[in-house]
Amino acid sequence: MGKISMNVLLVRRNAAIKNLSSAKPFIEGSLGKIRVSCGNPNCHCAQGEKHISHILTKKVNGKTKSTYVPVDMVEEVTKWIAEHRKIKKALKEISELSEQLIKEHVSTRRAVSKNLERLNRLRQT
Repeated sequence: MGKISMNVLLVRRNAAIKNLSSAKPFIEGSLGKIRVSCGNPNCHCAQGEKHISHILTKKVNGKTKSTYVPVDMVEEVTKWIAEHRKIKKALKEISELSEQLIKEHVSTRRAVSKNLERLNRLRQT
């Protein structure tokens, strides 16, 4: 990939930042299914076929934390998780573009410095 100008990098980064302003509610974690018993001795789950339950899991200080997700919220929580992933991707892109801007600034500054040195040497001769 060729060198990208600072203006193009700035435009891309600003567009990515602007996209964050349209972010919707989000949540960190992954949605999982587990099988549980309800505790009713007359229920079919007492004989072995357990109920399906949903949990949201995430790492906190290196440990997995789980949160029960009611069945009527599963679809909504799935959207929140997708939004969180989208935001994380956008933040990564913004960070990478900012890093490229730093590198481009340094190389541009070096090129200007070299050109000034050449110009000064030409003027001295």
